[in-house]
Amino acid sequence: MFLKPNITLLEDKEFYPALDMLERGVKSHFPVVLVPGIVSTGLESWSTSNCSRPYFRKRMWGTTTMFRAVLLDKECWIETMRLDPDTGLDPPNFKLRSAQGLIFKLYWVWGKLIQNFAAIGYDNNNMHLAAYDWRLSFYNLEVRDQYFSKLKATLELAKKVDGKKSVIVSHSMGLSLGLVTLYFFKWVESPTGGNGGPNWVNDYVEAFVNIGGPLLGLPKALSALLSGEMRDTVELGAFGIYVLERFFSKLERADLFRTWGGLSSMLPKGGEEIWGNEFQAPDDSDDTQGTYGSMLTMRSLIKKKENPSESSDIVKVRNHTCKSGVHFLQKHTPNRFSEMLTRNYSFGVVTDEEQMQETKEDRTKWTNVLESQLPNAPDMKIYCLYGYGKETERKYYYAREQLEDEDDDDDDDVEDENQEKRKRFRDKLGGFLRNVFIDSSVSSDKDPKIKSGVHNGEGDGTVPLLSLGYMCVKGWKNPLYNPAGIKVITREFQHQVGPPLDLRGGENTADHVDILGNYELTKDILKIASGSVNDLEDRITSAIREFAAKVKL
Repeated sequence: MFLKPNITLLEDKEFYPALDMLERGVKSHFPVVLVPGIVSTGLESWSTSNCSRPYFRKRMWGTTTMFRAVLLDKECWIETMRLDPDTGLDPPNFKLRSAQGLIFKLYWVWGKLIQNFAAIGYDNNNMHLAAYDWRLSFYNLEVRDQYFSKLKATLELAKKVDGKKSVIVSHSMGLSLGLVTLYFFKWVESPTGGNGGPNWVNDYVEAFVNIGGPLLGLPKALSALLSGEMRDTVELGAFGIYVLERFFSKLERADLFRTWGGLSSMLPKGGEEIWGNEFQAPDDSDDTQGTYGSMLTMRSLIKKKENPSESSDIVKVRNHTCKSGVHFLQKHTPNRFSEMLTRNYSFGVVTDEEQMQETKEDRTKWTNVLESQLPNAPDMKIYCLYGYGKETERKYYYAREQLEDEDDDDDDDVEDENQEKRKRFRDKLGGFLRNVFIDSSVSSDKDPKIKSGVHNGEGDGTVPLLSLGYMCVKGWKNPLYNPAGIKVITREFQHQVGPPLDLRGGENTADHVDILGNYELTKDILKIASGSVNDLEDRITSAIREFAAKVKL
């Protein structure tokens, strides 16, 4: 009994609901392409420079190798992970590439789903992984790795071999966020991109399954790029923050994050029309203290010049909405980061057809679902599958330290000043950013969702509900954004806490990452891939329709 493998437990836990569905005749049908995100995409080193030789072909992200390198060889790890801040491509002497194949790190996140696909007849001949280097901007994914050309070829070959269109399954902890796939749709139809023609997506894609996609970005990206902080770092407590700052400071983290052009694709999109203004936001509730619309609340703490260790009273509080927050980020970070954002991304809203047609070949708009249209694919279906019911970062309380006689750069419109003043302003950025931080002392007895300088809202623990669901329940019902009338089906999963010893949260979890192990979600995806979707219709139980109704576009 000791030597004999006990597979009963493995069968019960890992291959259901697929085995039950198999008994009812459900089996593999459409080819499947998996588009992973940050957590499940390994990056392996192909560098042969002095410090990186010991890590050749080892995965430098999300593995024990990464943790050893960070602890014992931090400078080499940082140099390996960062991109050239000017080109957004590989820096000299360092090279990382996405790990390919349905293995290892991908398997931890996608394992339950892959096992269930296998149980109804899938293998690596009809199930493909479209891994990518999530650090790169979408444009550079094609420039360096020909990512979209390869994805196009994969879908074309799948149809040639199987005679069927493919189902694309995209999950987000980062950049798959649906936007990689949606960018691909625009690229492949465009004569300046893949030159597939206006009907290509309709001819080769059966369905697009968007799992937990932050289609409108997330506030967490704004705080990470501004100060290298987020809820995870400020809830460590005073001692934890002290240790983290000594070892890997927020300035070092922010500097690294800003070289990752792909991370910037997650900045919030839609401005005040979507995320709210200083007075109200669509997802405010009766018990919300203040409003989520002021995404950043910035307090200036004035230090006495003669004794900087002492502070006078707080002299200024500024509220930044989504739009002014992104502008604040661009204004108070180095020029080359601001220029990278301008080259690659757009964060506004298009509200009329004429403007949409004028900018349809502007690739910076392809990353924004509010400034671009879904493909001409009336036969394709979009499935939005996401969770809710977990506290999710929505707003931040920042503090800024400055001396009594220091200029208040918040009010300087440096873009309209002369070149010399802009240079002086940029020269001071290092000191400015060093003194901007999430104020972890801010908490509230009236609103328990305000903790350690972070105001949480509704979502899946990572992505706010507005970003998960607005386009699915309302935005893509508008012909301006969905001219082909693609059917969009939204399926929500309310989070339930699982057994305490289950590392993946249990079969009813709706956490952003762990939802890939959710029993009902797995069942839905298998139905889509097998073509058994007759009973898959909208299931919306959150307040997203109420939130969406308050958005006036």
